[in-house]
Amino acid sequence: MRSLDPRDDLPPPPPPLPFEPAPPPIDFEAIDAMREGARKEGYAQGYAQGQTQGYGDGHREGYARGLELARGEAARLQELAGTFRGALTHLDEEVAQTLLSLALDVARQLVRGTVVADPAMVLPAVRELLATEPALSGSPCLLLHPDDVALVETHLSGELEAAGWTVRADGGIERGGCVASAASGELDATLATRWSRVVKALGRADSWEPPHG
Repeated sequence: MRSLDPRDDLPPPPPPLPFEPAPPPIDFEAIDAMREGARKEGYAQGYAQGQTQGYGDGHREGYARGLELARGEAARLQELAGTFRGALTHLDEEVAQTLLSLALDVARQLVRGTVVADPAMVLPAVRELLATEPALSGSPCLLLHPDDVALVETHLSGELEAAGWTVRADGGIERGGCVASAASGELDATLATRWSRVVKALGRADSWEPPHG
């Protein structure tokens, strides 16, 4: 028979909930350790990257600096080469002038020796003065070293008379040379004057008298 107790009509109670354990306590030390590890790892990665980049930058900077130094050295060597070429040119000029001085000194001695050995070398000089244009006028006179007067009169007396020239001895004129003097001017064919013309054409000013006197 159905119970008349009203409690019998109530639904059955729900089953009990399962037991849930309490959550574990937070380990703050472990969290700090993880943070520290992450910081160190990030620092290490950043250091490695910075080192790699720094090496690249340093390599480029070193290359640029080395290139600049190399260019500077090349410019310096080029300047030294130019200076060296200039020194060689100057040295060549000095050697050339020294050799020319020696050649002129030898020539001077040869001319003097030739005058002594062959006094007749005065004759071409006299003929050159006689042929000079315009001709001298106004009692032209040929001045010669005393030792050359007889020689010139022997070989050129006819030409001198035809030109109206007289001959006179002059101790101040060196053998081998002569001077023609007249009212219209003077013609100098002394050895010193002829020598001066030669050395002037060579760009020099060496005196006919040797340096040693």
